[in-house]
Amino acid sequence: MAPNTSRGSASNKRKSEKYKQTQEVKQETANISPKMKKIFGFTVEDITSWSRFKPLMNQPRDPAGLGIWRILFGFLMVLDVFQERGLPFADDKFSDPNLCFFPLFNFITPLPVDWMYLVYLILLIGAIGMCIGLFYRVSCLLYLIPYWYIFLLDKTTWNNHSYLFGLTAFLMTFVDANRFWSVDAIWNKNICNVHVPVWHYAILRLQIFLVYFIAGLKKLDLDWVQGFSMEELSINWVFDPFRLIGLSNTHIDYFIVHLGGLCLDLSAGFFLFFDFTRPVAAFFVSSFHVMNSQLFYIGLFPYVMLTTSLIFFYPDWPKKLFQKLPASLSTRLPSLTTPAQSLHCVYQRPHEIRNPPKSTGLKTEKRPNHSSSSSSSLSKFTKYHSFGALFFIFYTSIQLFLPYSHFITQGFNNWTNGLYGYSWDMMVHTWNVQHTKLRFLDKASDKEGYLSPDYWTETNRWKTHADMVKQYTTCVANKLHQLGVEEPTLYLDIWLSMNGRFQQRIWNPDTEMITAEWSPFKPTPWLMPLLTDLSDWRTKLAEIEEQLDSHIDVTFVADFPGLFLENFVDPHLGNTSLHVLSGNILVEIPAQKKNVSMAMGDTIKLSAGEFHNVHTVSSTPSCYMYLFVNTTRALINQRVAEFMEQHNLTFEDPDLTASLAELHVNTSDPEVVQILETIFLKLHNVNILNTSSLDKIQLFLQEKFHLLQRSASRMGQAMNHILLGGESVGALYMAEMEAHNEDDNPSPPRDEL
Repeated sequence: MAPNTSRGSASNKRKSEKYKQTQEVKQETANISPKMKKIFGFTVEDITSWSRFKPLMNQPRDPAGLGIWRILFGFLMVLDVFQERGLPFADDKFSDPNLCFFPLFNFITPLPVDWMYLVYLILLIGAIGMCIGLFYRVSCLLYLIPYWYIFLLDKTTWNNHSYLFGLTAFLMTFVDANRFWSVDAIWNKNICNVHVPVWHYAILRLQIFLVYFIAGLKKLDLDWVQGFSMEELSINWVFDPFRLIGLSNTHIDYFIVHLGGLCLDLSAGFFLFFDFTRPVAAFFVSSFHVMNSQLFYIGLFPYVMLTTSLIFFYPDWPKKLFQKLPASLSTRLPSLTTPAQSLHCVYQRPHEIRNPPKSTGLKTEKRPNHSSSSSSSLSKFTKYHSFGALFFIFYTSIQLFLPYSHFITQGFNNWTNGLYGYSWDMMVHTWNVQHTKLRFLDKASDKEGYLSPDYWTETNRWKTHADMVKQYTTCVANKLHQLGVEEPTLYLDIWLSMNGRFQQRIWNPDTEMITAEWSPFKPTPWLMPLLTDLSDWRTKLAEIEEQLDSHIDVTFVADFPGLFLENFVDPHLGNTSLHVLSGNILVEIPAQKKNVSMAMGDTIKLSAGEFHNVHTVSSTPSCYMYLFVNTTRALINQRVAEFMEQHNLTFEDPDLTASLAELHVNTSDPEVVQILETIFLKLHNVNILNTSSLDKIQLFLQEKFHLLQRSASRMGQAMNHILLGGESVGALYMAEMEAHNEDDNPSPPRDEL
């Protein structure tokens, strides 16, 4: 049989075309590579081939930039121990045996308060050691371990920047940040001014890039894009420059805060990466963080982020800066010469060892090798080089996965995904908790009552997370057992608003919380859904609020069919009314033995000092609003105005305090006392507004000195108790609280329910 020559010819033709296409792709890649190398510093082949990726990650870099950033970060972490880590008030947090804690894992429990001070002492020593580069690796571990223990001990304090500090401290443990301007480098000349691998810079840059970029991706949330996440932020003085160019507060809130914040987060990491955009990006992100430091109480986060821009600059930038300083300071500055070779780096070309880059302008220095190995050994791969490249890949993968891992940890998802603090969803959601009701029932005695939800905790964060609700109710159940409640059951009714929506329930009020099912890997069955169908109402609600007089307050409520809201009108709210916006409700007034059916547009006036129940009887959620006037506050303000006019006094008078002291008034009259207290409170607020910048700085320093003094005093007493058996900090704290309560005639203690 004759061979099929036409079929073979066609096959060869296809192979020839495929080969030609492959060669064209290679040629295009070859043409692109030099441009990519110039722009990014690496090529596609460098990051797709292990044999090229490993030397890329271990290229030598100047240690100066990393050393300076170590000093800055370490110094800020020293301050953070006294700021957000809570050293000055550790006795408040860990001395009271009645408080509930919310650890990530229930087996993590706080130590006795004196030993917690030892934990803080180790944390502080580690931060100082990291800052000055003394026993650097040990100091990083001394800081890292206590930091994560304190962090994991209380989920109610979690936030994105505390998580970032912990991650950064973890990375600092692995990088050679003590090769420049450190005590270790002074003591050990073999590590002084020595090259560090490029991945030591790259992994820190990557972390900061992800903070910006993923925060931008999270801001693509519809609430943020539509401008509902951060309303009324524009009233702050930091936005005054934008008002000068004619922008209204509404425009500032939307275009500057929301759209501007979105664009900055999405682009900042990229612009900091490239040489030609870095100066402009550094200016904008620095301005952004300075503004944040004035807008929010977010600890040292703005200042840490200000320093992170330095990581993106060329590693030798400190040496270039120091060279411009007077020669008289040269003896006090670290070595400004070219770094020496290091076994932690891979030198593929001899000139990388002997000659600095032309752009540096640094002096060369003849120095012996810092090892007994020959120079050729510096081009050989070691396990350290493989570890660096693998660690970079592993850490990058984890950080890309965690912010979107909520499909696994479904039990932590509520109206938002996951626990707040590790997803970089910064400021996307604003919460307003309006009402919390905690009801208990003792099955053994049929005793029923209400508990103050704040008796056993000092925070509200637990109210919006199912895992913490379970921890809280379990803790309260244990406290009730200790108080003699044999078979307690607990029911929670929590109302809150997210991003300007209606106030609504977040948990099913009919669920018994102690026995309620919860799993970290399954959706929470007793979570009430967010009423997203009513989100479009927010614009109308804002319009209603704008039309109200300044002395009228409003609360917008939405409820599910078949449920009811039990509410109490405070006696001070003498003019309260309920208005139906949508759906049908039934208002039950037990004291009057009256039920009132209401539909959209109906209004009813409610008596102060009485309970009422609002039942949703329609098949769809009901929407209604409370309008109320604090008549007591209005009456007091009127009396203050009459009092000031009667005695010819004004708040603008600089001698108002002295004038009040000279008045002959009956201070035994409760009404007069109330008037004077209101005047002094307003005067205090006026004085704060009129305080000079110098006085504010003085008050700030006095406050910080007091916190430092208190921390040192409590820590010294704790160490005295541990080492010498002196009085415990906890015992002293409880004694002080008892004395304070006796002086202030307090409400009943926790064991008197």
